[in-house]
Amino acid sequence: MIFHVDANSFYASCERLFRPDLRDKPIAVLSNNDGIIVALTKECKALGLKRGNTYFKVKNFCQSNGVQVFSSNYTLYADMSWRLNSIYSLFAQRYEIYSIDESFLYLPEMESSEYSSVAHKLKEMAQQYTGIPVSVGIAPTKTLAKICNKLAKKNGGVFNWLDCDPDSTLKGYPVEDVWGIGRSKAHWLKSHGIKNSLELKNMGLDKAKKYLTLTGMNTVLELNGKNAIDFVSREKSQNICSSRSFRECVYKFEEIEKALSYFCSVAVKKMRDEKQRCTYIYVTLGTAAPIETEFNPKIHYFNGVGKKLNEPSSFLPDILAAATELAGLIFRPGYGYRKASVSLLALEPDVETPRLFETQETHQQHKQDLAMQAVDRVNLRYGTQTVKMAAGINNPVSIPTNSSWELKRDFKSPNYTTRVSEFPIAR
Repeated sequence: MIFHVDANSFYASCERLFRPDLRDKPIAVLSNNDGIIVALTKECKALGLKRGNTYFKVKNFCQSNGVQVFSSNYTLYADMSWRLNSIYSLFAQRYEIYSIDESFLYLPEMESSEYSSVAHKLKEMAQQYTGIPVSVGIAPTKTLAKICNKLAKKNGGVFNWLDCDPDSTLKGYPVEDVWGIGRSKAHWLKSHGIKNSLELKNMGLDKAKKYLTLTGMNTVLELNGKNAIDFVSREKSQNICSSRSFRECVYKFEEIEKALSYFCSVAVKKMRDEKQRCTYIYVTLGTAAPIETEFNPKIHYFNGVGKKLNEPSSFLPDILAAATELAGLIFRPGYGYRKASVSLLALEPDVETPRLFETQETHQQHKQDLAMQAVDRVNLRYGTQTVKMAAGINNPVSIPTNSSWELKRDFKSPNYTTRVSEFPIAR
């Protein structure tokens, strides 16, 4: 069975964690340069605010309604994500970090009640050890687990597919909310009389493949309880995470570099396909979870670290160099690693800023973009990974400290968990 674990209103929950005075108060988190609202609490939604609202248009409304506004603090969010995943690693030998706030856990065969018991224990530990509320969806496929997670948010935080009536549950679940069904696909389905997930489940596979592409066909298979989605990175991204559990324990850093080369290639391709670039990179490494006891609190080793790039980038060599440098900071000899991940955060549109005169930097960026376009064309024609980055790049990039490189973040909270000078003080 698969657990889909999702941190509720993650960015906002992280901001509220060190501000108990904001409990039950409306909180909104802004995007890069304080542009739009990217996360908000249920109290904020109750006021009528929505994700995607342009901040300057709703600024006065927020002030008059007591909405606490924060700039994105990716250092804090990435660190809290690492803490959550270190807890998840106690419960599953195999797990997949899907995004900064979502993970899939693969559990062995148990009784239905045991799955629910483990899910409640996981939820309690996450709340106790991090203060972040999570929801858990339990199902035999990823798509069904995502559905169960949404239902869990309205049913005490845990929803088990084995304990519900499948057809009635799918009948009450709108087709536009199904993972993998975007706006255009939902519009087509509704125009052809398919309005809920049960009707989508009963759609013929040949028809699904013809009109919804291979992705849509896989969704139909998953709704029928058949695993059809293997390795994924988030579809339309505020962040992109690429990760996978290793087949065997890895002890050499050279092997970690090879994994990072692949993960970065997958993540950067996804990012370039969406015409985006990243500002922040986060890398994690972890060993296998202990298996001697059911809930052994001892973790062999799990760590993560991130950094901000000098400039937003979609250039694979620079991103891989940064990821390799970060992995070197947390790699500890002697451990058998079973897990690594690369997260690309603080994404923004990959649009060249018009300039009157070309500088050396813009010229170099143009050359890099042409190189990546050539790689993209070759891989599109001859297959994924035909041209790929060699592992073992040793090109450290210093972490910028000049404030001129900082994003506009007028409402940024302190780095409570990663900078000693900003630790919260109990009074």
